[in-house]
Amino acid sequence: MAQWDNLDIFVQVVKSGSLVAAARASGLSPSAVSKAITRLEQHLATRLINRNTRSMALTAEGMRFYERCVGILNAVEEARNELLQANHSPSGTLRVSLAQESLVFPLMASFAARYPTIVLDLDFSDRLVDVIEEGFDVAIRSGHAAD
Repeated sequence: MAQWDNLDIFVQVVKSGSLVAAARASGLSPSAVSKAITRLEQHLATRLINRNTRSMALTAEGMRFYERCVGILNAVEEARNELLQANHSPSGTLRVSLAQESLVFPLMASFAARYPTIVLDLDFSDRLVDVIEEGFDVAIRSGHAAD
């Protein structure tokens, strides 16, 4: 897991253009950022950044590695966002009692496209239903109520 953190720091250093700017952006000390880059280079047995007290420049290997790391980190972010969105999307079975089919048929295609993980269990009946007793989530009726 430590190498994963080092990848993120490496990308931040390259994007910001300096160890100090990367440290500021990530909330770490410049020393911690420098050590993370050194650990990553040792782990890879390759110099990624030529650096001194006044400048830094990516090596050819560092540039190739940076491009791959950006792709990997973007893919991880996309996967994270998909997971978060999936956890916030409604899903399950929705039991609905309706008196008329014509009320919902025009809406069913767009509802199914918007909420693909919801299964609609539709009951078309003119009778009054006991929503709780019969396990309906929703009952829709139109017209004048008797009471």
